[in-house]
Amino acid sequence: MTPPIAGEDHTGHAGDVRPGDPAPRTVLSSRSPTPAVAAVRLAVRRAVTDLPPGGLVLVACSGGPDSLALAAALAFVAPRRALRAGMVTVDHGWDTGSTERAERVARQGRALGLDPVEVLTEHTARSEGIARQARRAAIAAAADRLGARAVLLGHTLDDQAETVLLRLARGAGARSLGGMSADDGLLSRPLLGIRRADTRAACLAEGLEVWDDPTNRDPAFTRSRVRHTVLPVMETELGPGIAESLARSADLLRADADALDAMAAEVYGKVVRARGRPCTGEVAFDVAALAGLTAAVRGRLLRRAAIDVGASASALRAEHIWAVEELVTRWRGQKPVPLPTGVLARRWENRVTLTGPVVPPPPPAGPAARRSDAARRSDAVTAPHIKEDDQVSQTATTTPDTGGAHDGPRHSPHPDIAEVLVSSDEIAAKIVELAARVDADYAGREILLVGVLKGAVMVMADLSRALTVPLTMEFMAVSSYGSSTSSSGVVRILKDLDRSIEGRDVLVVEDIIDSGLTLSWLLKNLRSRGPASLEVLALFRKPEAVTVDVDVRYVGFDLPGAFVVGYGLDYSEYYRTLPFVGTLTPAAIERGAPA
Repeated sequence: MTPPIAGEDHTGHAGDVRPGDPAPRTVLSSRSPTPAVAAVRLAVRRAVTDLPPGGLVLVACSGGPDSLALAAALAFVAPRRALRAGMVTVDHGWDTGSTERAERVARQGRALGLDPVEVLTEHTARSEGIARQARRAAIAAAADRLGARAVLLGHTLDDQAETVLLRLARGAGARSLGGMSADDGLLSRPLLGIRRADTRAACLAEGLEVWDDPTNRDPAFTRSRVRHTVLPVMETELGPGIAESLARSADLLRADADALDAMAAEVYGKVVRARGRPCTGEVAFDVAALAGLTAAVRGRLLRRAAIDVGASASALRAEHIWAVEELVTRWRGQKPVPLPTGVLARRWENRVTLTGPVVPPPPPAGPAARRSDAARRSDAVTAPHIKEDDQVSQTATTTPDTGGAHDGPRHSPHPDIAEVLVSSDEIAAKIVELAARVDADYAGREILLVGVLKGAVMVMADLSRALTVPLTMEFMAVSSYGSSTSSSGVVRILKDLDRSIEGRDVLVVEDIIDSGLTLSWLLKNLRSRGPASLEVLALFRKPEAVTVDVDVRYVGFDLPGAFVVGYGLDYSEYYRTLPFVGTLTPAAIERGAPA
């Protein structure tokens, strides 16, 4: 029987192969594979061995050597395991050639004999983190729609080493330092034991033309700096085998984390005294029961309890759990511990209780709803200053994947404003939410707020009044604007800090993140001064305009790409004092000054 040729359908007619596409390949070749090709195929065979016959396996492919070698191996292995094999590729729209490049990758998949093959369009800001989230969501949706039993990802041993090193630098526990798992539900990473050099060699042996993503060498991305600078220096100074050692450490730590998690899960049900009550979640423990546990198990119990009653898993940090643990191990009659998303941990006599956020009642209708802006702002500013025994309540802070400012146009109270994007009430409420989150994250520590002049003055003033943690303030003037309506990227220090930040917990306060160029430069400058920690809070961000990857811990609103003014944001030094944020009319932009 003649082996099937990629690019032909089951009747022998030519499939979707266009002139200029990669030449159809005989997937079921009888020639002996090279060691690199054999290694990749063996890894794929092990990954799909438990899938039922007839199941669809997708490979996520960017056209790079790792995922392309994986796609070729899947095309070889799948028919021998009675499986169907398909491909998805994601177009993020980061450059003008991205659409054609994605189509070319899709044609390569068809030439390999993969079916179905789909291009998923998910245009994002030029941010590694945002793109990763969008990509995973798009792939998961496609897998669900197509009924896939597994999705193969092309992460290699080198990717694992980079991940472990990045997390180690940030400070992480065993679970995080365990890196990426080979099996992650629907997602599978068969190549975690294979080097990047082997996947490239496999593509060369298979005659596959790979695409080398230029962002992988762009120093604006942290992972790129680790890959091309940090790891090579470590290999030179410490000797070869660093990547293998880091990957091996990840495997060991992941096994330890699995064991501790299982132990904690078994203990959890035995030591919980109370769960749940109307309108809120609550978990309680006996102090004696917690005190008798090891720190590793106790910390996992408290983390799970916090998440069970509503704390954001991504915002919950080791410092939060340590503060709750001190209610058990270093009890001095301290106040309740605020945790992310409005969760509160407190001790009363011999019991530690974690209580979830109270859902606020709906706004009143009728005359009560028509209170003045000043009255509502007064309520918002005073909200965090509650009595010790009161419930801490807050709604989740807006993040890149949960929404942004008001979606619809609103009437403008100023003749030069075309549209109000964020009202004064929304700004006041968001400041309170951000302040509550900062209070929770920095519980028990003093922070140094660094305001970036001039735009951050409004945010800095309102935020500092809403915070309850001890704080001091400093200001810098770093500019890349001038008088235009777009970022220039040319950075100048107009005013430096008046004191050292060495050993301090620094929170940089920004009004808006546009291209991110200025902030990226500023963070590098501040890191060189030795702070204990360095985070960023920005009230506004333009995802469409971001050109460099900047880690921003707190974000208030995501705005469209239009030039905006108000609440500290200016046009030629005007409009800063507007209590809302909006877009300028064309006439105001042309005039260059208020009417």
